[in-house]
Amino acid sequence: MSVYEETLSRVGRRRLLVAALGLAVLAVTVGVVAMRPSAPPAPAPVAQAVDPPAPQNVLVFVSGAVAHPGLYQLSPDARIADAIAAAGGVTSLANPGKMPNLAARVHDGRQVNVPFASTSSASTAKLDINTAAEDELDSIPGMPPGLAAEVVQYREQWGPFTSMSQLHSVLGVDSATVSGLGHYLRVVLPPQ
Repeated sequence: MSVYEETLSRVGRRRLLVAALGLAVLAVTVGVVAMRPSAPPAPAPVAQAVDPPAPQNVLVFVSGAVAHPGLYQLSPDARIADAIAAAGGVTSLANPGKMPNLAARVHDGRQVNVPFASTSSASTAKLDINTAAEDELDSIPGMPPGLAAEVVQYREQWGPFTSMSQLHSVLGVDSATVSGLGHYLRVVLPPQ
C-alpha cells in the first residue's frame, strides 16, 4: 500500500471515529435534555379591574316646544343643544327665558324639556280635544307623532276625555308635553 493510500485510510477512519463520537455526544445531550424536568408553568395572569366600556350612545327624551318631540340616540359627549337639534330645534312657541342649559351634557335615560311660552287664551282659540279631527290635532305645535291618532282612537273606544291629565294617565304622555298642549287644547264635556 502506498503512503497516500495509508494516509487516506487513516484519515477516513479518523473521520468515521469523529463522526461516531459526535453522534454519541449528541445522543447523550438529547437524553440529558429530555430527562431534565420541564420548567414550571407560567403563573396565571392576575385579573385586573377593568372599567366597563363607555356606552356607544345615550338615549334621551326631548319634549316640549321642539319640532319633533321623542326619543333620540346621541353620542355620550353630546350637549343639551345637540338633543334639541336632533328633535328639529326649538319652535317659536318656546319660552326663551326658561330654556334648559344648552351647554350641559346629556345623560342616558334623562328628559330634556323645552318649556312653552305662556300664551293668552284670548289670542289663541283652543281646540276641543273631544271634537277635533285627527288632522287638526296633528297641526298643534308640539304634538308628538302618532298622538293625534291615539286621542281619536281613545275617544271612539272609551268616550270623551274628562280632563287634559288623561293624556298623561291614560295615554302615557309626559307632563311637560301635556302642559304644552294645554295651550292649544281644552276639554269640553258633551251635555248629558
